[in-house]
Amino acid sequence: MRLTLLACLAFAALLAACASERLPAPRAAQHEPAPEPVNELAQRAYDVLRDDCWGCHGQPGRKAYGETTPLDWILDYDKLIETKTVIPGHPGKSRLIYITAVLGKMPRAFDEQGAPSIEVELSEADQQTLIDWIKEGAPRWK
Repeated sequence: MRLTLLACLAFAALLAACASERLPAPRAAQHEPAPEPVNELAQRAYDVLRDDCWGCHGQPGRKAYGETTPLDWILDYDKLIETKTVIPGHPGKSRLIYITAVLGKMPRAFDEQGAPSIEVELSEADQQTLIDWIKEGAPRWK
């Protein structure tokens, strides 16, 4: 009887050893941070700035004309906020809206030599996108 008990215990130990080799070691729960949702309004604002402003105010080294300080960082979100070009939540206080909507001085059209000629206006939809983006708190784009 004692021998049968020892044989059963040995067999159980053998099964436990075999089973433990097949099972993965327990791991701490690994949680990947959830991806940030894409803010569609922020992406549309980025597209407006890229399409209508970057040509003069984004390309490093390109001379920008006009009475404002030349910019070569229009797509630099942190710089837009730091310089108060965009004041989140306050489109009426943001220089970007003042220059494009109130003064209507940007963007400009250029002649063959690259000098500014007549001023053109942003489309109403593009202007509204920038205003809505700033009203919403100017969320960061990707």
